[in-house]
Amino acid sequence: MAWGQKSNTRRETIKSSGKTRSYVLHLPRGYKDKKKRRALVLMLHGTGGSGKIAASAYYGSWKNLADKEGFIVVFPDALGKPTRWKSWGGEQTEDTRFLAALIDHMLKTFSVDPRRVFMTGHSSGAYMSYSFAAVHAEKVAAIGPVAGLYGGARTPAIPVSVISFHGIKDGVVGYESDLTSKAQFTGSRGARGSAAFFARANGCAKVRKSTMLKEHVLVDTWPRGRRRTEVLLYSIKGWGHGWPRRSTRTPEATALIWKFFKSHPRHGKTPPARAAGTGGKQH
Repeated sequence: MAWGQKSNTRRETIKSSGKTRSYVLHLPRGYKDKKKRRALVLMLHGTGGSGKIAASAYYGSWKNLADKEGFIVVFPDALGKPTRWKSWGGEQTEDTRFLAALIDHMLKTFSVDPRRVFMTGHSSGAYMSYSFAAVHAEKVAAIGPVAGLYGGARTPAIPVSVISFHGIKDGVVGYESDLTSKAQFTGSRGARGSAAFFARANGCAKVRKSTMLKEHVLVDTWPRGRRRTEVLLYSIKGWGHGWPRRSTRTPEATALIWKFFKSHPRHGKTPPARAAGTGGKQH
């Protein structure tokens, strides 16, 4: 099926782990010069969602931003009823294999800069962003989890920059690691602990810098990681589980994630893919 003249958005499929997996692909407006290497962003939906939903205005209109900034964006579909990413705390799953295969397919098919491949996601997609970076650090330069945690022990083979967002009043995925939390899901690390885990793995400064924005947003920064990486966590007072959009109380997550991605390409050599084990429990 040829690309339409009015839209560079379409649904496509690839084979992975013996299954046909689908995703929504959006090429930026004016995509013609195949010699020009472009950044690639994978945007992962939350539980019960789809690639179509991930591409919607609710998540900040990634397609419009891609047209403006000239990057390629894909919105993969998870499986299950309800749909949910199999993100087992840094373990290999059929979903990590699918996403790795999708990145390889994009690198082979389109003019993608392998040093500027990024992943972001909401809720279940945020869990997967963390987990995928731990399993396949060689595939992504930076990740942008929103309302998700990392509970695994596996550290990335090479440093991966992180920008994370979490509502302090999130009743679905708890901000704190306290097991007495009323949130549906909690983790041994919590939001700050998840970010700090990657900061330690990156060799970032041990002492984080904290800055208040708009009196409602606390930004923790772990700078000076190996290979020019850093880790940021936006903690939003009074905010729940939704995707932060521009308001008097919340930052615009989509724009901030892309700005962070632009300034954090991969530096240094990329090692071969590392073998990963199987098993673990899904959040």
